[in-house]
Amino acid sequence: MEAPTQVTNAAMWLVPDDEKASFVSRDTMGWTMQATETSTKILAIIFEYALNKFDNTVEQLAAGTPKFLSVIDQFVMAGKRLDMCLPAFPFKSANKIYKVFGILPDKAEELALERLNTMCVRIADIYAPGSKLTIISDGLVYNDLLGIPDRDTWAYGEALRAMATRKGFTHIDFSRLKDLVKFPLPEKFGEITYVANATNFRRFLLNKYGKEDLDIDHEIATKPDTLMTYRGYRRFLESDLQYIFPTGKDRTSSRYKRDVKYLAKEMLIRGYAFAGAVKDAFPNHLRLSIHQSTGEHKVSMSLLHTKTGFTTPWHCSVALMADGEWLSAPMGDFKKDPRLEIVYEDGRPSYFQEKVAEWHESIDGEQLRVAFSRLQNY
Repeated sequence: MEAPTQVTNAAMWLVPDDEKASFVSRDTMGWTMQATETSTKILAIIFEYALNKFDNTVEQLAAGTPKFLSVIDQFVMAGKRLDMCLPAFPFKSANKIYKVFGILPDKAEELALERLNTMCVRIADIYAPGSKLTIISDGLVYNDLLGIPDRDTWAYGEALRAMATRKGFTHIDFSRLKDLVKFPLPEKFGEITYVANATNFRRFLLNKYGKEDLDIDHEIATKPDTLMTYRGYRRFLESDLQYIFPTGKDRTSSRYKRDVKYLAKEMLIRGYAFAGAVKDAFPNHLRLSIHQSTGEHKVSMSLLHTKTGFTTPWHCSVALMADGEWLSAPMGDFKKDPRLEIVYEDGRPSYFQEKVAEWHESIDGEQLRVAFSRLQNY
């Protein structure tokens, strides 16, 4: 779709001067309506990948539709690629005992990246300039609060990028905290440089975008989006940290929950600063989010197509059922299911799959149950 810079109709010279303005106006209006129709179709595709686990999902999506359309319109009217950004994919859960296999991305991340890339592919099918989604890793913003080493955060991010390249997810780009903060860094940036500057990145972020007078309790009490994020933080922190900070003689359950509330508020404070940095770096992008929200300011996304509430791949594992459906849940839940077995990829556990059983009839009519596993290269 090309923007109408001027009317090139060969018969335009036949139109009286006092009618030319109306002619151009009608032409522009028609093109604008066409652009809005395209934007609406694009947003409808994005909404198909939105978080839909709540009774008021339709109302939440409707609340932000005018704003989201206005953002998309800016790209479509200019005939440019739609740019989107999503702060996500920080690091694997701190709970390696029950929730996830290890520190590196596995099949759960692959499914999530594929889902996001497919969304962009579908947009390109109806809008020639296409779209690009930039994933902004927020790992270094929060990892020290959860006891995640900086090296693990680096390893996760590097493996995620390699996965996207290997799988051909060409509609996805990546950005790090270092791309949002501007201070001198070595020309060649690697693991050692990343780890050496991790504290500097966090300090710079809070110094530039943090607010000393921020009353986070007031924010939680008065802003629905902040309240929903706070509750989400509390839920996952309680399960993420239960083996790192176990309750017992020296830490009661009530004390643990109070400490989790404190950590959740600290994450919110840093999250406010990070949101400011993202807005500065990506001012015109369509803003996506992994968090439940009112739907007025950002599109809440479901990264995994699953019936369960586990929609972020770094907080769970996935299982391939015999009918081809993928489920998501904590690793420990899947381990308890005798129908499932672990599938390894690149020498590491990656996902679960359901064992398939067939019945064969022998010569004497006795039925024998023959169990076998699905091909690992499903």
